Amino acid sequence: MRRNKSLTVTLLIIALIAFISLGFKVKPMINAYEDFLPKVVYDVSYNFYTKGIDRKVFVKTFLPESNNRQKISNVKQKANDMKFRTEEQNENLRAIWRAQSKDKFYTINYAFTYKGKAVKYLIDDNLSLRKQSDTILYRYLKPETYIEVNHNKIDVLASDLAKNKSDLKSLIKSIYDYVHNIPSAPIRDLTSALKAYEQNQASCNGKARLFVALCRNRGIPARLKGGLILEDTKKRTSHLWAEVYITDHWVPFDVLNGHFAYLPAHYLELYTGDHFLITHTPNILFDYNYTMEENQHIPFMNVTTDDALMDHPISLLKLSRSGIVPKHTLHFLLLLPLGGLIIALLKNVLGLKTYGVFLPILIAYTFTSTGYITGMFLFLIITGLVALISVPLNNWGLLYTPKIVIILTFTVIMIFIFLNVGLSYKLDWLTAISFFPIIILSIMAERFARAIEEDGTKKALNNILQTLVATSVCYLVFASTTIKMALLIFPEIILLLVIVTLLLGKWIGLRVSEYRRFSFIIR
Repeated sequence: MRRNKSLTVTLLIIALIAFISLGFKVKPMINAYEDFLPKVVYDVSYNFYTKGIDRKVFVKTFLPESNNRQKISNVKQKANDMKFRTEEQNENLRAIWRAQSKDKFYTINYAFTYKGKAVKYLIDDNLSLRKQSDTILYRYLKPETYIEVNHNKIDVLASDLAKNKSDLKSLIKSIYDYVHNIPSAPIRDLTSALKAYEQNQASCNGKARLFVALCRNRGIPARLKGGLILEDTKKRTSHLWAEVYITDHWVPFDVLNGHFAYLPAHYLELYTGDHFLITHTPNILFDYNYTMEENQHIPFMNVTTDDALMDHPISLLKLSRSGIVPKHTLHFLLLLPLGGLIIALLKNVLGLKTYGVFLPILIAYTFTSTGYITGMFLFLIITGLVALISVPLNNWGLLYTPKIVIILTFTVIMIFIFLNVGLSYKLDWLTAISFFPIIILSIMAERFARAIEEDGTKKALNNILQTLVATSVCYLVFASTTIKMALLIFPEIILLLVIVTLLLGKWIGLRVSEYRRFSFIIR
């Protein structure tokens, strides 16, 4: 009786600590909630460095604006001894910095938070081919300096691509496929539409201009869109893609990266039209880069970590952002107790028999690295290999330890064969196998070989099948970004897992698998 009372008190104390800590976190998250639901969040910074030797310098660039797929917030601008202003230029917002002194070094920093989501358009197969007569759209049919709409070579190519195309979607697809299949090349110089066609290779700017030129030649309004592809890094390259006007919408097409009527969430839109992203006083010292840092977003609360909980004392967000502990390691440590509880439920309540508690957890986590299909393929191949090798080794009467060494050796050889096959046939899913999954699967091979030795092949295969079921359940949980983020923000959940595990430890009922076994007694 006293033992049960102390257990109850322990459970109440743990629950009280967990819920008090959770309560202090929920309020700031509710206050930071917003209606715009982004897929990704990045902190972005323009960094410009310049010096004018004998003149006052200026620097101009385009600034992002909020629209239906991106939201810009937390804007901060800093420049020493330079005047800053913005101006509207057609459909774009432009920033201008002008120096107040000559022969001076200037540093410009423009920072903001980007929240973005992907857009995908479905184009009706029955849209007719007809030239636009709207005067507002007419300028998107005209030639430009680097978009040679009416050049003879562009006209011949466009006519050829339009043959036997009776609807708008098939024509756009024909143009898109042609430009997309032009070999890509990291050409930094400005490439016109005609030049991209003549040299049959181009980077994003040449391909986008050629796509726009071909569309305009066929009477389809099209324009250029410029911006940045956001990554968790620092870089100097910008990006150019195209938009086509279809049924009252500007539909995006990235012919370089293969996005048809689709724009990914990490594409930052900066300007519309054929412009240079940065312009400055000629013949001056100038350098620049873009710094991008992904901000962890909390999808189920629709707030970012910076908005609400970065400095909360009971939160692992700051540790995650610091880089001291790799994110995948931190996620693994947090998922370990949850995986243990899942295995305990499957063993104690359902009656599954697995190879230990932590081995299914480790295998499930390796599947998050390899992918479920690839991981399952390796799992089954290695299991089958061990079963085949064990037959002659058992018949030969080898001692247990040398036998295990032989099995592990053949397992490693098989993995190297996979890697070479993947390299030879360019199968990325085979060449992406990392060291950690190989070690875990090798350990599994060793346990399976021991089970065959002790329990026989039939029982060992039955246990491996049940281990595979437990592994799959754990994988479904581990693959959830929401669950990983929840554990990172609310590590108090681990205390609640302790409570559930303590209650599970008092389980005295039949396992589900035992109801059939003891059905005659129950009746």
